This record gives sequence, structure tokens and C-alpha cells, in this order.
Amino acid sequence: MKSIKIILGGIGFLSLIGTIWGLAIIVFVGNNLTSSWPTPPGRFLTTVIELNMVTPMVIVFIFLIFELIVMGVEYFKKEN
Repeated sequence: MKSIKIILGGIGFLSLIGTIWGLAIIVFVGNNLTSSWPTPPGRFLTTVIELNMVTPMVIVFIFLIFELIVMGVEYFKKEN
């Protein structure tokens, strides 16, 4: 049981790293916006695609979604 909590703590740490990483990507892209873009994806997403930041953004979202799932499971888990 203790090892599971250690693993979940490590996952929480990865979520924190993912959040900081995501904020860094958002700031980087926000400071380098493109001057022209097609209407559907928008200016921000067009800049993300042009700067090849799609893969890091996907990894960040995977970390965050996984951590939210783990936190939800732990929140509703009943202790003996």
C-alpha cells in the first residue's frame, strides 16, 4: 500500500512538471504569434503548429488528464 502511494506521489510530481512545462509553452507561443493565420484553428493554434510545439502540448495534456483521473479515483476511494 505504501508503494502505491509513493507511485501516486511521483505521478503528482510529473503533473506539476507538466503544468509548468505547459505554461512555458503557452508563454513561448504567446510571445511569438504569427502575423497571418487561417480562420478555423485560430492564431494561437496556428502558431503552435508552425513552431512544431504540437507534440509537447499533447504530452502536457496527457499528463494533466492522467493526473486528474488519478486524483478523482483517489478522492472517491473508500479507506478501511
